[in-house]
Amino acid sequence: MKHPLLAALGGLLFAAASVTAAPQRIERLTLERALEIAERRHPQLAEARALVDAAGGRARQAGALPNPEAILGAQQIPARDYPVPDRQYLAGFGQTIPLGDRLGRAREVELLEREVRLRGLESVRRRIRQRVQGRFATALHQESAHDAQARIVSATSLSLSVVKARLDAGDAIPQDVAQAEIALALAEVDLRRIETLRKQGLTTLSTEIGEPELEVVSVEGTLDAAFEIPTLESLATGISALPEIRAAEATAQAGRMRVELAEAERIPDVKLEALYHRLEISGQNTVDFGLSFPLPLLNRNQGRIQEARADAAAAAARARDLANGMNLDLRTSHLSLTRALEALKTHRTRILPRAETVLKAAELRHSAGDSALTEVLDARRHWAAVHLAYLEVLREAMQSWAEVSTFVGPKGR
Repeated sequence: MKHPLLAALGGLLFAAASVTAAPQRIERLTLERALEIAERRHPQLAEARALVDAAGGRARQAGALPNPEAILGAQQIPARDYPVPDRQYLAGFGQTIPLGDRLGRAREVELLEREVRLRGLESVRRRIRQRVQGRFATALHQESAHDAQARIVSATSLSLSVVKARLDAGDAIPQDVAQAEIALALAEVDLRRIETLRKQGLTTLSTEIGEPELEVVSVEGTLDAAFEIPTLESLATGISALPEIRAAEATAQAGRMRVELAEAERIPDVKLEALYHRLEISGQNTVDFGLSFPLPLLNRNQGRIQEARADAAAAAARARDLANGMNLDLRTSHLSLTRALEALKTHRTRILPRAETVLKAAELRHSAGDSALTEVLDARRHWAAVHLAYLEVLREAMQSWAEVSTFVGPKGR
């Protein structure tokens, strides 16, 4: 008979193995769902939250007073027996008192460091959202490209059936069948290639979400969305509210506070002592009080002050450089979005309708027997190329919008 503990342990191991063997699957993943999973599960966000919590602990500890010291001792204990021993016993405590508001300044520094970590968390969230939106756009583009190519395969397969029927009826030649079979084989090769790219895009999307073991079967959404371009001026005014800029500003402010802390540390700590004495020879009880502090003659903390001032200047310079870089990124992203939307408008209003007209006309002429097979095959290839180019422009527009939208500010995110 199996021991109950071994049976329970075996059940737990079997359950764990079952969970491992059955990967999580999501069908018809939407962008909102992908962003929600990334918010909850992405390891970079978990790390950033832990760093915020650690900074909060340091801020809490920085304002704490040093612990008091217990003092116990015995004095003038003879190495050998004397006729009249003069032993003394003492007990008391000592307390170190920091001066110059050092604890308050140290706490302010750590609170600013927590602010830096908090803005860092927002910055990580901003980057992850941007990457997920970009990867989702790519996956959606590849899904649409797969559907378009599947339509080409279906239409080419239908043409092959028509040509074979015409061959049986004596209205076509074997070369027409061979040409249709080649066209179908090429279309199927392209379909398999696009299918591989689609699966790779879904795998990459899972990784960007933060769950590489997540099996995304398909994505759901529309590439054909309405994009509104904010003015460059309105976006530029919101740069100061971005988490990267606010983190840099908090870092610079913490640097200035460290200068004040280093200057406050020039004033040494004072140690107070209160001791109880017991004089054994006379039986008297006495109380002693003491005060001690270092003399700031050889070390006035000048090196730390110089270091803090240099670090503060470097942090301020980094904040200015970051603002310059963000302005450049904004202008570049805004320009890319404007160009992508102009190309999108051209495809929608001028290119796609004409490609549809050409394809339908070629298919009608071929169905009526007024044109050769090569004409309709060329029209389908041209339609596929135009449609895939349109989808690529849509993907570029979505990625550019994902970049620009990060500059909108907290409300836009």
